[in-house]
Amino acid sequence: MNDIIGSWLAEQERRQRALFLILDRQAESQLPVSLPTTQLASRINLYRDSEAASLAELGPWLIGVPDPHADWLLAWLEQAEHHWGWLASAGRADPVPLLRHWRERILIREQGRRTLYRFQDNRVIARHLAALEPATQRPLLLGPICSCLAWDGQQWRVFDNPNPGSHAPGNAPWLSVPEPEAIQTAIRRHNLEQWLWQEHCAALCRLLHEQDFATWLDHQLARAREWGWLDQDSQQFLLAHQLQPGLAEHPAWLPRDGETPAEHLARCRDFFIHPEVVA
Repeated sequence: MNDIIGSWLAEQERRQRALFLILDRQAESQLPVSLPTTQLASRINLYRDSEAASLAELGPWLIGVPDPHADWLLAWLEQAEHHWGWLASAGRADPVPLLRHWRERILIREQGRRTLYRFQDNRVIARHLAALEPATQRPLLLGPICSCLAWDGQQWRVFDNPNPGSHAPGNAPWLSVPEPEAIQTAIRRHNLEQWLWQEHCAALCRLLHEQDFATWLDHQLARAREWGWLDQDSQQFLLAHQLQPGLAEHPAWLPRDGETPAEHLARCRDFFIHPEVVA
């Protein structure tokens, strides 16, 4: 076992802290060892009964872990590259304070739009905690959590909370931390996946019978980048129409000589709203 992992688990056990797992369910299926639900203290969907309730089936879980030496947990800790989430400790085994804390931080409101804060992504939480001032800002993000263990994409990191308890998010200083391009790309992709399942579930299920979803999505996003369609709205427009068999391979998608990305997008929007193009 990694020395950082072993030391952190031993310290939480010595302090008699309760252990919790913040699970990114979209990564769970990639793990070689399944989550043994009968061995868990609690399992709570963090999106259910929140402002993100419509995405509850894809949302993260808050899971009480009674045994820090469980075989499945140790196996997961050896599979950090799957980015399944992160571990946290708290002074009490009661999950309610943590549930309340994270539900207050699920949504990001910027310029009249709402997006999800991916705190379940170990890379996101590790980067933000590393950038925050430990004494004054870190408690705003961790709240009742005493300490956490997260894989930042390259190594395990431990982040202690000097003032665990109930804290209002304030100005949410973690949202001002710039993200590397790779993480921004991963977050945008994840948000598009969630949007597809929410808005086009039936069409997506049909697609899965014919081809691999990840390969299809990679291809569509590569086309969007090639065409200069880089914002969320233009990519959603492309994905929604590519799910329709009568439209996916239509030659009108191809850009014309001298056409700017904005002109190309406007022409495609105008063209594909007409039902006769399906014929």
